Amino acid sequence: MRLFTDNSDFYPTPEEVINTMMMGENIIGKVILEPSAGSGNIVRWLKNNGAGEVIACEKDNHLQKLLAGECQLLAEDFLSVTAEQVSHIDYIVMNPPFNEGIRHIRHAFEIAPAGCTIVALCNSTNLEKTWNSEYVTFQELVKLYGNSEYIGTAFDTAERKTDVGISIVKLYKEGEADEEFADYLFSNEDDTLNSNETEGLVQYNLVRDLVNRYISAVKLFDETMAAANKINDMARFDDGDRTRAHYLPIEFGAYSFDGKHIHVTRQQYKKQMQRYYWRIIFDKLNMEKYATNGLREQLNRFIEKQVEVPFTMHNVYQLLNMVIQTTGQRMDKALLEAFDLICSLSAENSTAGEKWKTNANYMVNRKFIVPYMTSYDARWPRDYVTLSYSGNETKVIDVVKALCYITGTNYDSIRPLNGLIYESKIPYGEWFEWGFFRVKAFKKGTMHFEFLDEAIWAKFNQAVAKQRGWVLPKKSGKKRKQ
Repeated sequence: MRLFTDNSDFYPTPEEVINTMMMGENIIGKVILEPSAGSGNIVRWLKNNGAGEVIACEKDNHLQKLLAGECQLLAEDFLSVTAEQVSHIDYIVMNPPFNEGIRHIRHAFEIAPAGCTIVALCNSTNLEKTWNSEYVTFQELVKLYGNSEYIGTAFDTAERKTDVGISIVKLYKEGEADEEFADYLFSNEDDTLNSNETEGLVQYNLVRDLVNRYISAVKLFDETMAAANKINDMARFDDGDRTRAHYLPIEFGAYSFDGKHIHVTRQQYKKQMQRYYWRIIFDKLNMEKYATNGLREQLNRFIEKQVEVPFTMHNVYQLLNMVIQTTGQRMDKALLEAFDLICSLSAENSTAGEKWKTNANYMVNRKFIVPYMTSYDARWPRDYVTLSYSGNETKVIDVVKALCYITGTNYDSIRPLNGLIYESKIPYGEWFEWGFFRVKAFKKGTMHFEFLDEAIWAKFNQAVAKQRGWVLPKKSGKKRKQ
């Protein structure tokens, strides 16, 4: 059989796409359903990455043979699977037929048990078209119960190629009635996560308090809206006159932050509250404390994606673990950005000179120059420094953040440059100390920075050289000029 020509729905999922799909998901020991298993790419990935059990569906008899020994076959047609058959699963991970993606994803959500996460690929047009009620209903499902992420033409270099734009959809099936919040809190107060003492991370008792507040708010919302509807129904007199029946002089209900009466469903309320509490967690994490401009955009995208995830203690601590595990990677990137930034500001700032982008084995000089840092107008002369706020001040702060990381310095202990200059009225042409540098400002707009500590300067260069595989000279050969 010619799989690619005889089976028009067969598009094997590339490993890099599966990596993106499953980023941030904890599948260790979990029971997972793969509804369109194909030749088994997703099945094998799940097993190789710790899944406890993988069960699958696959219509094609030839592809079923490829799955033999890889997983248990639950059914041929996924659309025939009932909720009773999958009541024990934790995840549904799927790359459904592109032409039936909506139907397959909606069926997955319908049969999934409470607490199940659905991770699916789909044609991005399913999330864009609005002329058909099927698309609108699907988009509302994603909006209320999960999120989506566009990953581009992810199959344009795959085993079977297509230039279709692809999105990842994640849906979270919630519990019902009293069981809805059963897994939102850790039951063991002595959980090892309680010992989290890492500086800058939120503590266990705060997380528990926020999750408790979220659960209580949702429950009270239910009670309040039920009472409001009861009051309104009781007050409303209906004798067939629609004017009197529908417009009460005072109506109980929900109001937005700007005081407007709004109609909000329970799921909409939960979604907004999830975003609210996730934002608090991200503020407490202070993730931007050492983030350079280049990293800040990545963090914002990450935060926007995470605020759609159910606000449970498990999910919060999974996030905390991810933050801890990736701090080094993020700060290494910040270090490279800071190094390249200094080199880009002036040819005098590195041993590579003007060819800093192409030269190898070069260093940032101990003294470097940053242009457009000051603002001086001869019509209104001042003897003390005034910053220009051209944007270069923020770039210098990025350098300081990177240095704080490699030296273990608390960034909050370094006084803001603008505050120091304004309050001390630093004169032009005189050296002053700030953070890791001694600094001199000039009326022409430049500022000269010089590392105070030769060891820190060397450590900065060595840290970058290590990442880039450079071999630097052991001695700089220059001493600090007084």
